[in-house]
Amino acid sequence: MTDVVVTGIGVVSPLGYSAAELARRVAAGECAVGGADGVSLGEVPLDAVPAAARARLGRADRLCRLFLAAACQAVDDARLPLPLAAPERVGLSFGTGLGCLLSDAEFYAKVVAQGAAAASPRVFAYTVSSAAAGEVSIALGVHGPNVTSHVGLAAGAGAIGYAADLLRLGRADVMLAGGADANGADLARALRDMGLLKTASQARPFVDAAPGVWPSEGAAVLVRERAEHAARRGAAARAGGGRWAAGFEPTLTRRQREPRGLTETLRRAAGTAPAPDLVLASAHGTPLDALERQALDATGCADARVVALKAQLGEAFGASGALAAALAVEQPERRALVSAICYSGSVVGLRLERV
Repeated sequence: MTDVVVTGIGVVSPLGYSAAELARRVAAGECAVGGADGVSLGEVPLDAVPAAARARLGRADRLCRLFLAAACQAVDDARLPLPLAAPERVGLSFGTGLGCLLSDAEFYAKVVAQGAAAASPRVFAYTVSSAAAGEVSIALGVHGPNVTSHVGLAAGAGAIGYAADLLRLGRADVMLAGGADANGADLARALRDMGLLKTASQARPFVDAAPGVWPSEGAAVLVRERAEHAARRGAAARAGGGRWAAGFEPTLTRRQREPRGLTETLRRAAGTAPAPDLVLASAHGTPLDALERQALDATGCADARVVALKAQLGEAFGASGALAAALAVEQPERRALVSAICYSGSVVGLRLERV
């Protein structure tokens, strides 16, 4: 089995534009500032985007910009030289929970209001969730595997885990892996209409138990490499390990829920001793929090320090697990377990070991 390491991290979040800044502000107890529609970033930082690719930014939607900014930061952090020396050996694994929801809403609204003639070719290009991964591949010249996965709120963590599989199978030497999701008025309106829009004060992990979310947004991308490839190019490993697991618990959508699927998935991801000493929990102040705690205790993580990142960032959907993974690399504990749970039943566990 080929060892897999993390050599670069890119973060775009309401609490900073790097993993180090995110870790510092989380440790200081800062919380993202949100309004009636949840948390939204200001301008997406795009300074790291190669100059040759910036001409496309004018038409790119918000999801693309978030993912592109994080991916380019990660490549810069990993000191991957551009143009890529072997682009066919570099791949991309992207996870998103909401995907192109905001672009779909924009396209639909114009057509309904003004008829078919108002259909925008520019917006239409971004009404597929894989458009974000496509834009990153074009901007960076990535010619290897290109996968966009939808695992709901667990999408980002799942994409990072899947990247490790592709590396171990020899499909690539380098993978850009992470997740992104964008917040907007259409999302907040939909949540409000369903009675699922919460405020920050109603979304306290392991305290509140009310259905719904305090919506946020962001992106995080990890550069994952085969260890020997990183060593050949003199890249420093930030973290190692690539254990992960994906599972499903069908009872999460019912009133009577069971922890079996969560427990089995997290146990496979955590592996054998030594047990993780840090847990980045998925908890967000919903009825699933107690079930997650039960599963973590059964996994052998009862003594680990637990960080519930969503208490400070809000629910960033598919980006949440990826942001948690980025934060894990900056923590003092050596062995971290990222727990990512979607209300629909999907579960992902991801273990990272800091170098």
